[in-house]
This record gives sequence, C-alpha cells and structure tokens, in this order.
Amino acid sequence: MADEKPAMTCGIDLGTTNSAIAYIDEHGKSQVIPNSDNERITPSVVLFEDSEVIVGKIAKNSAVASPDRVIQFVKRHMGEEGWVKSFGGKDYTPETISALILKRIVQDAEKVSGRKVGSVVITVPAYFNEVERKATQDAGTIAGLNVVSILNEPTAAALAYGMDKLGEKRRVLVYDLGGGTFDVTIIEIDGTKIDVLATDGERRLGGVDWDDEIINLVAEKFKSEHGLDPRDDLEARQDLRNKAEDAKISLSKLDKVRILCQCQGKTTKVELTRDELEKITKGLLDQTETYLGVVLQKAKLTWKDIGTVLLVGGMTRMPAVRSMIERVTGLKPETGINPDECVAMGAAYYNAVLALQAKPSEEPELALQGQELKASIEEEVMILLQGVEVTNVNSHSLGIIGIRRSDMKLVAHKMIPKNTPIPAEITKPFGTEKANQVSVQIRIVEGESDNPEDCTEIGCCEIMDLPGGRPAGSLIDVTYSYTVDGRLSVTGKDRTSGKEARVEIVRSSGMDDKEIAAAQKDVVKIDVG
Repeated sequence: MADEKPAMTCGIDLGTTNSAIAYIDEHGKSQVIPNSDNERITPSVVLFEDSEVIVGKIAKNSAVASPDRVIQFVKRHMGEEGWVKSFGGKDYTPETISALILKRIVQDAEKVSGRKVGSVVITVPAYFNEVERKATQDAGTIAGLNVVSILNEPTAAALAYGMDKLGEKRRVLVYDLGGGTFDVTIIEIDGTKIDVLATDGERRLGGVDWDDEIINLVAEKFKSEHGLDPRDDLEARQDLRNKAEDAKISLSKLDKVRILCQCQGKTTKVELTRDELEKITKGLLDQTETYLGVVLQKAKLTWKDIGTVLLVGGMTRMPAVRSMIERVTGLKPETGINPDECVAMGAAYYNAVLALQAKPSEEPELALQGQELKASIEEEVMILLQGVEVTNVNSHSLGIIGIRRSDMKLVAHKMIPKNTPIPAEITKPFGTEKANQVSVQIRIVEGESDNPEDCTEIGCCEIMDLPGGRPAGSLIDVTYSYTVDGRLSVTGKDRTSGKEARVEIVRSSGMDDKEIAAAQKDVVKIDVG
C-alpha cells in the first residue's frame, strides 16, 4: 500500500531475566517500545500450557503453580550442547525458547506501534563466546527476524549514552551486571569513533546468584525449624525464588524486609536486612570488583584516565554495587541512562548506523531500510549516524591446535589474542607433522589456556592437495582473518610451492541449517500469548 509506514529499525536486548526492544523514531532518537501490558521490559519467561505458549509477565506469575512447565534464565544455556526441554511431545532448545521470547517482543512492538519490525540488532554479553553468539543469532532467525548484527551489550550502552556526546573525547567504563551475566568494558569515545579498549567478565554471574544466596539462607532456617528443605519441593522453591527476587529489589530502598517461606503446610518467617544481604553476597560482589582492575590493566590505563562510569543491568541499582564502584574508581556513576533500557536503545542506534552505511550492491535489504531512514529522520542526525565508527575487540582468544616439538604434545597456539581490536588479520608459520604430508587439518579453538582440553573447539578445516615429497616441518603460513561480524577465515599457504587453500569457519551453535529451518516452521505456528 502506498501509505504503509516504513518498517522500524530496531534493537533488542535479549536478557536473562528481562528483555526490551527499541526503535529509531522520526527525530532519529532511540525509543523503547512498551509491550502489550504497557510495560517497557518483558520478563524472559516462557510457560508451556497444554497447546498454548505464554511469554512474559503471566508466565512469570504462573511459575509457582506450574514450575515444571516454566522456563526461566534460558540465556545461561545459549549454545550449550545437549540442553533441551520437552513439552507436548516436542523438544525445545535454548535457541527455540529464546525465539519464542523474541517473537512475543516483536509481536507486541508491532501491535503497539502499528508498524512492522524491520531489521534487528540483538545484543549479547561482551564475554559471550563464538558459539553463544551464533546461538543468539540462530534464535533471531528461528523467530523469523532479519538479524543484521550481534552487538556487545556494553558497546550498546555506550552508544545510548554517547549519541548526544559525539564530538567529545572521553573514556567510559561500563559495569554490566544483569540477571545472569556480568562483564566490565572500557570504551573510548573520540569524535564519531567508538572504540572498545578491553573487556572481561563471567558468563554465569548475575542477579540469579544473589537470589540463590537468599534462597539458601531462608531454606536453611526453614529446614532447621521443620526438618524439611523447601528447595526439594518444586513449587516451594519457585515461590521462594520469586520472594527472594522481590526481597533483593526491595532492599535497594528499604533497610529490612520479611520473607514468608511455605512448604507442605509449614511456615517460616525470616527477617532479612540490607546489611545481612550484603554480607552473604559479598563474595559475589568481590568477584565483580576483581574484574575492574583486570580490565583497567588490559587497557593499559589508570583510574585517572576514566571519565565516566556507566551502570547497566537492574542489579546495579543495589547500593552496595554503587558504593563499591565509587570506592574503586573514585567516580560517581552516570545517572542519565536507564540501566534496564539503554542496551536496547543502543542496539537500535547501531542498527541505524549499519543501515545508513550499507551498500545496495552488498546488502540491498539493509540499504533499502537506510534509504527509508534518510527520508524520515532529520538531516543533522542522519549525517551524524553515517559517520559513526564502532571498533570492538574479541572477548576470547582464537587459536589453532598444534604439536609442540619439544615433547610432541598437543598445544593451543593463540592466533588472535583476547582483546584484539577487530577486524583483525594475522599470519604465523607452522611446520608439517610428518614427511610427505599432503594435507593439514586445522582445528580452531577458543580459550586462554595452552591446553586444548581447556579450550572450546569452534570449527575445523582441512587444507588439501599440498605438494608431496617434502620433509616433516615443511613450513605452511596460516593466516587468520576475523571480521567485525564474527566471520573467521583461515588460509594456508605452502612456502615451497606457493600453493594455498582457504576456508571460512562457520560457527556452530549445535543446530544445523535443517534444524534451524524446522524450528522456524514450528515457531511460526505457535501463538505466543
């Protein structure tokens, strides 16, 4: 139709506990789209009820009554091989469950805005590895979305913060403590350039772990009174988890709360103070503090070099977190951004940057969206977005498994070390293992250890048809090329003959193309309430 509104340029924060979606409005500003419950974030919770699938607040509220039919915190299992849940005779992987969450978010956004969602950028923790990133991208594909990029959450937050500060120069520390993941990133904003200098973190450290400490405290008191452990009862445990989360949130404003624990007709009331909560979770907070110094050192900076601290994730509302940040950095955190919304907003900005910079010959669909943006947003904003450059770093070292000549043991050689700015390309020489070797198998690994068993194998390729008759140790130059969108290509070139072979490593999340296509067909048929 001639009067049909153009598709929205969107960013999605697919969170462990909550998710959000934002779009670029007619003024070129990023705005969060409320869901059909008129709330700006949606719980990342899925309820499988007979033939019905419910996502969001209702699913979360139903968790106590139907704990065996509710899936929460699925983000912690992204890319985890063998993790699957079965409901109604169907198997659901983390990618498929995440696709259902994405479908609900997009469905609501289109209903509320009256516009179609176009391309999307989905965010991930900076410390997600290659498999986890691919799994997130697959989730978007299964949900029927055109995912144009996977963006690190701290980079998205910095974009949301820095869009009206482009032209200045400042270094920003992003402390991102969400529901299930944690990372610290140092970013430099210089004119229209946004460079990630260093990042580190834990893929399994977040608000859920604080909740677990409260659950354990209350459960032990209940057990000592009644001889029963509420953690062994599915419904009681889920009820306690909800109350633990509520207590944690309340203690960010109150000095004390009361938690009522019920199980099998027995009841225990536990008073929990803010001081007690901080005491039992001190070890968790200390873990995050350690990473502050680690990342600062990796960026080769001092605290005097940092001008701004951004807090991302609902957990950063805890007074203990803010006090620790101020004590360590000497800076008061920036309060001008919403820690629950800034990631989705930054992702939308990044999508706009990609669309406006897209070349029609290479990315026709994205370039068309860029043309629609140009026609709808203010020229000054369009020029600004067109000039933005974002340089990221890889969060994990990428390497190759080879044989150490001194003891003939397998070792992992780092090709692209952690925190290398990407895109990156590096060439290193390797010798053949045997005489007359006409093929070389290259096993691609990710990890910081030189022990292959401690690394994650993310791909494998074989360079074939090398010249025969050569001695062991004949040199082959191996080149790694790592692009901004996570494509890793490997080239092997024989020094003697000049013959070379090249292969692109396709990241695998555990689901192949056929499985992704089948899951997409299933998800299309599911009505997510």
